[in-house]
Amino acid sequence: MKSKILFGIMALVIGVWVTGCSDDDYAINATPLLTDSSVVTGSADVTATSATLHGTVSGLKSQASSAYVTGFNYGEATDMLTERIVATGGDEFSATVAGSVNQTIYYQAYVTLQGKVTYKGEVKSLVLTNARAVTGDATQIGANKATLAGSLADFPTDAESGILVSGVAGTENVRAGVRIATDPKGSYTVNVEGLLPNTTYYYVAYLDLGAGVVYGEEKSFTTTAHVFDLDNDLVDLGLSTKWARYNVGATSETEIGGLFGFGDMTGFNTSIDPADYASADIYKTVNDIANKAFGGKVTMPTIAEFEELFALCTKEWTEVEGVAGYKFTGPNGNSIFMPAAGSRTQGTVTGAGVEGCYLSGSVNVSDSQFAMSYHFSSAADTRTTTPVYQALAIRPVSAAKNVPFVKDLLYQTWEIDLKSDGSYLIFPGPTYFYGMDDSWRTVSNGEPVIGDSWCWAADFAGNSWAVGGSADNCRGTMTFSKEEDGTNKVVVSQVTAEGTFVESEGTFTIDEENKTLTLDVDVLAPANFVPDFVNDKKTDIKILSLTESSMQLAVVRTDPTQGAAQLSINYIPQLNKYGFTAKLTCYGGGDAPDGWNSAVTTIPAGDAGVGTYTITFNAEAPRTFGQVYVLDIEGYAAAYPNAMVRIDGIKADGKEVKFDAGKFFYGNIEGNGNYRVEMANIWGCGHNDGWNGLKDTPFREGGGETTEETALAFESTFEVTFTVISVISNGAGVYTPNLVTVNPAWTSAWGFNQGATFEVKYENFQYTLDASQFDITYEATDYAAGSIMTFIEVADLYGYFPGTHATLDNLYLDGTEVTFDATKVLDANENPKYRLELWNCYGATKNAGCAFGTPDGDVIKELGFSSSMEVKFTFHNLFAVPQW
Repeated sequence: MKSKILFGIMALVIGVWVTGCSDDDYAINATPLLTDSSVVTGSADVTATSATLHGTVSGLKSQASSAYVTGFNYGEATDMLTERIVATGGDEFSATVAGSVNQTIYYQAYVTLQGKVTYKGEVKSLVLTNARAVTGDATQIGANKATLAGSLADFPTDAESGILVSGVAGTENVRAGVRIATDPKGSYTVNVEGLLPNTTYYYVAYLDLGAGVVYGEEKSFTTTAHVFDLDNDLVDLGLSTKWARYNVGATSETEIGGLFGFGDMTGFNTSIDPADYASADIYKTVNDIANKAFGGKVTMPTIAEFEELFALCTKEWTEVEGVAGYKFTGPNGNSIFMPAAGSRTQGTVTGAGVEGCYLSGSVNVSDSQFAMSYHFSSAADTRTTTPVYQALAIRPVSAAKNVPFVKDLLYQTWEIDLKSDGSYLIFPGPTYFYGMDDSWRTVSNGEPVIGDSWCWAADFAGNSWAVGGSADNCRGTMTFSKEEDGTNKVVVSQVTAEGTFVESEGTFTIDEENKTLTLDVDVLAPANFVPDFVNDKKTDIKILSLTESSMQLAVVRTDPTQGAAQLSINYIPQLNKYGFTAKLTCYGGGDAPDGWNSAVTTIPAGDAGVGTYTITFNAEAPRTFGQVYVLDIEGYAAAYPNAMVRIDGIKADGKEVKFDAGKFFYGNIEGNGNYRVEMANIWGCGHNDGWNGLKDTPFREGGGETTEETALAFESTFEVTFTVISVISNGAGVYTPNLVTVNPAWTSAWGFNQGATFEVKYENFQYTLDASQFDITYEATDYAAGSIMTFIEVADLYGYFPGTHATLDNLYLDGTEVTFDATKVLDANENPKYRLELWNCYGATKNAGCAFGTPDGDVIKELGFSSSMEVKFTFHNLFAVPQW
């Protein structure tokens, strides 16, 4: 066997992977060791006659020092770097050059590999000077602010001075920190705000002479602690989560706090390289600065939580203690104030006092170099996307949720979530172990508390002893109901340790404030929960969780041989435990022996049942036409009155049957609690006047009346694919079409609508569109360069109605109508959002072509405007109309 090794510059520049799998085999790793950004020209330490230059290189740690040379090119101008000096050091290197006082020197770091290939950093300048900057001490250090001192000697009065602050140690890191400038004078102080508690910061005095910067020595300080008070620092607005009273880096609502890039854990990162920031969602991760700063009690908000805040609260531009910003008043009347904090790019802060820019923990799913955020001003507010390096304010939300306690969910029949075969629907174990201080607050809301709070979710498969060793010990039912006189009644059918059932009937009360139950009979519990192990199964039983699909009640373990603990009994609704039967009936008239037979499948209960299913009817006798073709899910409408089921596909004998689902009927059509999708029914909602056919068939182009729908004929099999969309929402309601347009600089209108809405109506068991024509005009001055994205977006619509179709009717830019290829304006989606896509460099039109012109990279210049964009469009249908 031969081995081939590539020597010299090829090995160093592109790397080699030698393999010995077969004769003459080798492979080359084509990833370069260095790129143009690998070499960084750093700062300089200057005197009147010399300067020590600094540089760094990344990517050569695995290489021998003899394989490369570092140094600096320097000279009298950026294009006259005629001198070269070799540096000393490894990843960080330096060299000293000589000169004369007031001389300006331009310099550039370089790395040469094997004497063949050279990579260079940017060109910087310095000035040799007698001027000195001296870093002073940090005083008045608090949890989020400090006063930092500096002094100068032999300095010109037209220079800039101040303090550089960084959250990362190291000379080059500190010198690349955020500048806090002040007028040059012999001694000065600056106030630094927006700091994080219990955090070490690094700082240095500086004097910027224009042609170069003089630095003092690096110093550090550590902020004091700050205790986030869960009871007083969070505000319940009546939303799904509580919002903090103040920003990260602040201690009061009127303080701006810090400005943070996406995943910046210090607030002082000035890099504009996206690689230096996070590229995925960061809320509740190690890159969640809010979670870190306040000890895990809060987290960064998701973009969905921001949308809830802006959608459900009333908003007012106002001033509090002289600070401008937005006041949000929630559905319950409580309010928070968010100051107009502006934003920072590198060291430049803009918009403070006139614009609020707040960062979410959600990345832009279309481009991970951008994060989702919300902006507001006195004129408008909008969801938008910002580069990950743009530093914004952060307003935390509670790490705990604000789950409402809905006592009416209790009134039904419950069973322990364990079948005789050991299977379960929601809880892997029928009982969990909790600390004595656990309650609704910790289990449902996830609220951190001080005390005995913990959970061991014991699964039945590995810990059957927890319920006496057998699933049979968890049999029985418990029914809560309210009598006509208002009495709360409970009936418990309980299996005993001897294996017999005992039925008990009694009453109960609910303490809604403390989330407890008190009964005059024992709650349904595993058979081994007997006296001396669990003494009380009646009094102040904690409700740990209660939803449409599950409940946890806690009893106290009183076994003297074991430590105190709470044992949760994990229930699910009886109806959910065994699922729902879906039946496909295909009646074609006549006396076929299986004419009214049905094919069946089982739909799991609750959210577990949301999904797509295929059910196939196998006929004993052919159907020559269809009369009653229906899908029924028994009991589903009774259990989930707002459920939605959609038909996705139909096949007869394996061949596709075309249909207009907008002509189907959906819901509790017969009033018997079953959810029905009526595809055809000559005696149902779609009957004709003679009750012997369909009035408007969904199975033919143009519809119309038919008494024999032969499109439903089949010899042996009839297959229906359907999707349970939701058990809590039927898709009806008011929707908002938003105009989204983004220019090449990522300035964006993300959610502009001028108050336009349309309604999806659910009436007489069918879905229809109301008020579906729109005319939206957006006015702005910074879109002349064109567009990288322009579309109409409707939240949630696609999730319910993926067949939605809209058209662009007219487009006016700066008042002039634009011609376009209508076939290239596409129905698209970012599920569950529907989009009518004019252009999207990340979307469907990227591949299909743009209706308005040829892209220049990602940009359609023909969609640029200087003052206004007017879009007229129409929504035509919710369900796909087939190509007949």
